[in-house]
Amino acid sequence: MGRGAPRDRAEARNDRRRPISGAQLATTSLFRIHPDCEIEGATLADQLSNYHVFLQPSGAVLAPGESWVIRADRLSHVLRHYTYGPKSAHLILKDGTTCPVDVEPMTLNGVPGEPNWEKLEQTALPEGAAPISVIPAPLDVQVDGRRDTAQPLVPAAEASLAAQKAFSAVRALAGRLFADEEPLFGHGAGHVVATAEDPGLPDGGYEIAFDAEGIALTAGDEHGFRHGFITLGQMLRGARLRPDEFTLPETGIVRDRPRFGWRGAHLDVARQFYVMQDLVDFLDCLAWNKLNHFHMHLNDDEAWRLEIPGWPALTARTAFRGGDELLPPLLGTPSERSGGFYTGDDIRALVAHAAGLGIEIIPEIDIPGHCYCVLRALPQLCDPGENRIYYRSVQYFPNNALNPAVDATWNFLGDVFDTLVELFPARYIHAGADEVAEGAWLESPLARALGEKLFGKVETFSLQSYFLKRVQEMLRERGRDIAVWEEGALGGGLEVEGALLVAWKESKSGRALAEQGYRVVLAPAQHYYLDIARSTEWWEPGASWAGTVTLRDTYDYEPGGDWPYELKGQLAGVQTCLWSENLATPGLFAHLVYPRISAMAETAWSASERKDFDRFRAIQDLMPISHRTVA
Repeated sequence: MGRGAPRDRAEARNDRRRPISGAQLATTSLFRIHPDCEIEGATLADQLSNYHVFLQPSGAVLAPGESWVIRADRLSHVLRHYTYGPKSAHLILKDGTTCPVDVEPMTLNGVPGEPNWEKLEQTALPEGAAPISVIPAPLDVQVDGRRDTAQPLVPAAEASLAAQKAFSAVRALAGRLFADEEPLFGHGAGHVVATAEDPGLPDGGYEIAFDAEGIALTAGDEHGFRHGFITLGQMLRGARLRPDEFTLPETGIVRDRPRFGWRGAHLDVARQFYVMQDLVDFLDCLAWNKLNHFHMHLNDDEAWRLEIPGWPALTARTAFRGGDELLPPLLGTPSERSGGFYTGDDIRALVAHAAGLGIEIIPEIDIPGHCYCVLRALPQLCDPGENRIYYRSVQYFPNNALNPAVDATWNFLGDVFDTLVELFPARYIHAGADEVAEGAWLESPLARALGEKLFGKVETFSLQSYFLKRVQEMLRERGRDIAVWEEGALGGGLEVEGALLVAWKESKSGRALAEQGYRVVLAPAQHYYLDIARSTEWWEPGASWAGTVTLRDTYDYEPGGDWPYELKGQLAGVQTCLWSENLATPGLFAHLVYPRISAMAETAWSASERKDFDRFRAIQDLMPISHRTVA
């Protein structure tokens, strides 16, 4: 029952066999209704962010086959893509029981259509390009000839422990990614790859020599061997699948090294829950792209996904959403209980899998903002004198920031950081710091007293700076450094030493942070936010607040291109970001992520002069993709 509708009109049709009266229609979407808008055909009975409950007009009866039409004149977003529309819905009947509602994609002006999830068309390798199917592009390629591709790549009998470990990891990786194909790596008969160590090569770099005697891979460390074996696997696979264009060379040399030390991908596992196998599959794809950091966003207003010993209510009350849960259905989740969280054993297994692929997992606990669900589950973290809703976040969650003046906040965070340090060996722990609402804490008596004591005034971002500096010190005491989003520099910011800031709002913000002395990772939304739609077409999925991000927009971005030489050393690297509000539908994950993540990977790894969009475009369809499982 139900149908998406153009812009400000929703239509729900009664497909039941009996009339409906006194009911409520609950919907989730990417947009929300403005608080003072005019609504026709219903009364807004409840709202939390983008979750709305509409009450049927008094005395109205919806007969079988009839439609209930609701109109609203002011929405939070201009609706540019079908994915802004309702994602899930259910009916709450007079007796309190619920009835699922089928939701169809929102149309534009009533014109029917179908979501556009088409893959890019395959293109030919441009003339003059090296005939090897490798992404990211190697630094130097001088090859000729062709080897037989029927046989797999096999290790030489004599190999260092680092080379053996790398070969085993890449062999298993290729087996998982391309399970339905002939093996790329094996033992016994095949193309023997001799290995040698050269400490003079840069970290992660490698050289591959091809001659009549065979193939020789030289690297300075295990990462370099892993990267070299991945390159060889990509060459062999391309030569097998497209032999008219690609070869496994007979002679020549490939020299390669990474451009940036931080080559990352962020994933929001809070707005939507990802089962462990989906995360493993995603890590595998990152490794094949030679990425080495996975930024795991573990909480947000909508859910908390990490088990914290001593705080069982946290996951029990916020890891699941539904009609009878503390948190209602949001962002496409159904009325039935759904969601999940990661146990300590889950994280240990994931960290071990990532480490075997040369990937470091950076955990993010987003604080002090984006904590609506935490404060609902743990009311002892609230100031009892803060007794009304007086600010809302940009996503319209009320009073959602942890309070730096409440002692219980610090007891809670101490246990959270102890857990993170025990589970994640990475140098950095990301503490969020984004999108704290202007006006947060200003009606908290405890926070006001703290602000007056510290600064002689009460101001949101001065208190945020105090909060983050205290977090920074807590992490230092535990042997870790802090990472935050770019807003962490507001109100006095952090101590520069050891801090890493991720710049996301626009390209120029990263330079401004570097000028303040911070080490910076660039993730500008206009180029590297994978949840942004790839075109302006209505049936193209995604968000539009940052415009559109085409494959070319991602590929052509030149990080630090306008930075003066003296700041270049503060650019740690780049990463994509994927926020999961839209990813409630099977198929969307793969469509939005691939191949744009490979376009970023080429920038992260390859020297700018080695980049060639036409060459990349011809090879990208050979890169693996992963999916998100949606129940």
